[in-house]
Amino acid sequence: MIIEGRDLRVSALTFLTMQIRDRKDIIDYVKRYEQCYRVEDNVIFSPKIFIINTVIQWCYNQLETKKMQTNEMEFYLMAIQGFIEGKTNLSWDEEGNLVIS
Repeated sequence: MIIEGRDLRVSALTFLTMQIRDRKDIIDYVKRYEQCYRVEDNVIFSPKIFIINTVIQWCYNQLETKKMQTNEMEFYLMAIQGFIEGKTNLSWDEEGNLVIS
């Protein structure tokens, strides 16, 4: 599968191999693709970065605990790209389940 965005065309597995492992990498990714991202002094303003960070961290946790296979992560990466583009909504419910709509 292919994730497509404004200037983005990358397979989800390629995205995974880009070594996005910590918050700095996530911030760099969001900075490139989220239009509302801005920094004032040492404060980052981004309405979507918290959710994106938690979803990516959740995916890595699922991979590490073998609850998810690498190829399953593609779905979540496409949901994140859709969230950045405003086509998908991501949230967590009261029980800690990821809701994609």
